[in-house]
Amino acid sequence: MPAAVRYTGMFRTAAVLFGLFGVLWIWRFGFTDYHPEQRLMGLGLGALALVTGIFLFRRARIAIALSALAAGIVCLSAAVFAPQAHGPGILFLAALAIVTGVYAALALRVLSERREAAPGG
Repeated sequence: MPAAVRYTGMFRTAAVLFGLFGVLWIWRFGFTDYHPEQRLMGLGLGALALVTGIFLFRRARIAIALSALAAGIVCLSAAVFAPQAHGPGILFLAALAIVTGVYAALALRVLSERREAAPGG
C-alpha cells in the first residue's frame, strides 16, 4: 500500500489547516487595515496557502513538498523559540515542534516513495 494512501487523514488535516490559514490571511490582509505595509505579502502568502490546501486534497506532489517545507520551518522556529518561552508556552511549542517535524518527515517519505514507484525512473 503506497504511503500516500496510508496518510490520507494526515493530508486532509493539513489541507484543512492550510485552507483555513489561507482564508484567514486573505481576509485579514485584504479586507481589514491590519498592517497595510505588508498587505501584498500577506495576500500572496494567503493565496499560496489556500492553493496548497486545495492541492493537498488531491495529494499533488508540489503541494506535499510545499507543506513539508512549511512544516519544517514551523518545526525549526518552534524548537528555537521554546527555550525562551515561559510557562505552558514551552510545552505548546515543544508539542508543535514535534508534530510538525513528524508531519514533515512523513510527507518527505511519501515524496520519496512516489518517486521510486514512478515508471521509467
